Amino acid sequence: MKRKTLTTAVLAGLTGMVGMVGVSNAVNLNPDGLGQVLLYPYYTARGGNDTLISVVNTTTNAKSVKIRFLEGRNSREVLDFNIYMSAFDVWTGAITETADGGNAELVIRDRTCTVPYFVGGLTPGDAARVPFSNVEFIDFNGLSPQKVDGAGTALERTKSGYFEILEMGTLLDIDENSATAATHVNGEPADCAQLVTAWTRPQAGGTPTPANYWVIDEDVDHEPPSGGLFGSASIINVGEGTLLSYNAEAIDNWTDAIGHTDPGAVTPRIIGGTNTSSAVFISGAQDVDERDWIFNRDAVNAVLMNNQIINEYVVTPNSNGLTEWVLTHPTKRFHVDPLILGAAPPIQPFSVKFNSQSARPGTSCEPITFRLWDREEIELADDPIGTIPPRPSPLPPDTPDEPDTFDLCYEANVVRFLRVNPGATSDAPPVITDDNTNVSELSPSNTEILGENRYTTLFMPSNFISGWSKFNFDPEGIDPLLGFPADARRISSLDGVDYVGLPTIGFQASTVSNATLVVDGANVLSNYGGTFKHRGSRRIEATPTSID
Repeated sequence: MKRKTLTTAVLAGLTGMVGMVGVSNAVNLNPDGLGQVLLYPYYTARGGNDTLISVVNTTTNAKSVKIRFLEGRNSREVLDFNIYMSAFDVWTGAITETADGGNAELVIRDRTCTVPYFVGGLTPGDAARVPFSNVEFIDFNGLSPQKVDGAGTALERTKSGYFEILEMGTLLDIDENSATAATHVNGEPADCAQLVTAWTRPQAGGTPTPANYWVIDEDVDHEPPSGGLFGSASIINVGEGTLLSYNAEAIDNWTDAIGHTDPGAVTPRIIGGTNTSSAVFISGAQDVDERDWIFNRDAVNAVLMNNQIINEYVVTPNSNGLTEWVLTHPTKRFHVDPLILGAAPPIQPFSVKFNSQSARPGTSCEPITFRLWDREEIELADDPIGTIPPRPSPLPPDTPDEPDTFDLCYEANVVRFLRVNPGATSDAPPVITDDNTNVSELSPSNTEILGENRYTTLFMPSNFISGWSKFNFDPEGIDPLLGFPADARRISSLDGVDYVGLPTIGFQASTVSNATLVVDGANVLSNYGGTFKHRGSRRIEATPTSID
């Protein structure tokens, strides 16, 4: 499968014409925001924040959906369950801190059928509260020592991360009227108890009855997923008066098979779709690059792959400007976690197994380089360690030109931009800290916007108050400093085309404050915030015969 024009790709998606089926069945990151898989790059219940979430079914079909919450360090599941959405339904929930502050929990007031059925009482305002679990990263009852990954075992770890929603199938009335049971009547599912019973397993030694029909055959009343889901999340801080919203990333044509599973199952997984072709829109070229891969895993990686991430920052002192970037790798666990890989080495495009560095337990650190400018085209000095005097060319091999670099060590990373060093100039290099190993009065225990307690800080000179930055995942930019393998961070298609970089999603979060707003003689809380999706670029390396 070769590169095709954007017009052809659009027609394929709309018409399914003969000869265009390849593009229309390829995994793609849908620019319209509708799909079979929704990826939400970040949630937080830290620092006074709550995260409000929603998913919308835009189709005339009922749907079986898996929702999975993953903590941010090593993507261990903290809560999974099934949602059965009727046609045109919306499901909502909120992630907040438990009353004792030690854990995160999901608060549900929505009446849509879930299995288990999480729903509040009939009194308005009642809510179901479902605590997140640490079972997947502790040695549970002494039976699971392999789950301990060095990143902490406390429930506190559940308070930030990301989540995903995967359509498992189109829910129909074929044998058991399951779609009708999920359909709302006067704001309530017609018979959610039927769907709960369908998954109820008899006691040990018992035999399932016809009422336990999904225990007997999980595909009953199902056809393959049909897409059409979209979602969003809002990080709200009532005390600060801020609301930061973003749209979920939507992957379409992920699978053409039913994937309906028990609510306690860790499947389906984001790398477990059936389609192994990808369609990637090439910006500026009005082209779609379509490739065949061995696994669905790499088709998903391909549509999320960037060799550079680009966005802005604002740290203006007169408005108390704050900026944090979220960078999440939603497939990383399948490439680096020993619980999944066993003794096997890490899988490209990632290079370091989780917890494989004894000096930094509980991490999987990928070095990246960056460049940073202010709004007047002034670039920060390139040396992160100290001033390097001018040297004649050619340079000896032991004195390479060293770019700015730092590590992204987790699955969901937060990078904080902080202005320091009053009176310093752009010639002063940034100070880079991570994981709170260099905490000072300038580096509190949590970030100011998202409340994250595992983060990287870029301390910048005082004259860099706003501008933009480019984070580089490309191994060619890292090689001069760290000897990073030139063939790292790439996946190869069946026809020998390489996608270079890391699969990454996320956003910039910025807030400002107006301390001078006075209404009727009183100071009024006047904080503002916004999120901005990352921009990026791709590097696709092809032999002369691999792309037409």
